[in-house]
Amino acid sequence: MKKKMNNKGFTLVELIVVLVILAILAAILVPALLGYIDRAKKQQYVLNAKSLLTATQAEFSSFYGQDKKPADGLAETGATARILSTADVDVTNFSVKVKGDSGHDAWTVSEAAYSYNGVVLVFNGTAWEEADSYTPKALVIK
Repeated sequence: MKKKMNNKGFTLVELIVVLVILAILAAILVPALLGYIDRAKKQQYVLNAKSLLTATQAEFSSFYGQDKKPADGLAETGATARILSTADVDVTNFSVKVKGDSGHDAWTVSEAAYSYNGVVLVFNGTAWEEADSYTPKALVIK
C-alpha cells in the first residue's frame, strides 16, 4: 500500500530567501524614511515660525490702530501672551525687528528669528532660512 505524502508548507531554504529579500528591502527603505521624517520636522518648524510671524504682524497692526509703537506695546501686559496664544506653537525663543522708527515702517516686521529644539530659523524679510545661531537685536517675544 502506498502512503500518500502531504507535504504542506515551505522549505527552510524558501523561508531564508524570503527573509533575505525582506532584509534588503528594509535596508533600502529605512534611511529613505528617516530622511522624509527629518524634512517633515524641519518643514513643521518653518510653519510654526510663519504662524508666529503672522500673529506678531497682526498684533502690530492692532498697535498701529491704537497709535502705539510695538516697542511700547509689547511692554504692555498681555501683548506677548496674545501673540503666543494666537500662533499656538511651541517656541523656545522668538524675536522680531521692525523696519524703522517712523511711519508705516515702525509697525512692519523686517526680520525675525525662531528657535525650538535646537533649530534656529531666521526671516530675512522674504524667506525663512536655517541658521547656526541668532543674537536678538530686536523685540523679543519669548
